[in-house]
Amino acid sequence: MTKRLAEFEFEATCGTLGGATTGSAEEVRDAIEVAAYALHFLYATGQLKAFREYLQDVKEPASRSVHIEREFPDMEQARVWLHGQPPPALETRAAVAGKTYAVWRDDMGTLRLVPVPSLQELEE
Repeated sequence: MTKRLAEFEFEATCGTLGGATTGSAEEVRDAIEVAAYALHFLYATGQLKAFREYLQDVKEPASRSVHIEREFPDMEQARVWLHGQPPPALETRAAVAGKTYAVWRDDMGTLRLVPVPSLQELEE
C-alpha cells in the first residue's frame, strides 16, 4: 500500500475524481462517479475514520482489527446509546461486555445490535 492511499484527503480526492470524468469513456465516468458517491457516503455516515483504518492494511483485510466506536459493560447501557440522539450510523461497532456488535436496522426500521463474532469465535 502506498502512503498516498493511507493518508488521502477526502475533499481533494473527491475533487480529483470529479475532474477525472471529463472526456472519459462512459463506463469509466460511471465507475468514477460511483466511487465518488461511495466516498461521500462514508463521510456523511461518519464511517470515514473506519475506512481510513481499513486502508492501513487493505492488502490483508481479513486480519485487521475491527474498529470499536463505543464500549459498554452491559447491554442495557448499549441500548440506551443505540436509541439516543443522534443515533449511531449503521454498521457502527460497539463492544458489550467484551463481545462485538454492529448497529443494523431491522425490517421495521428499528435499530438493533447484531453480534459480530470474532474469527476465533467462529473457529470454536
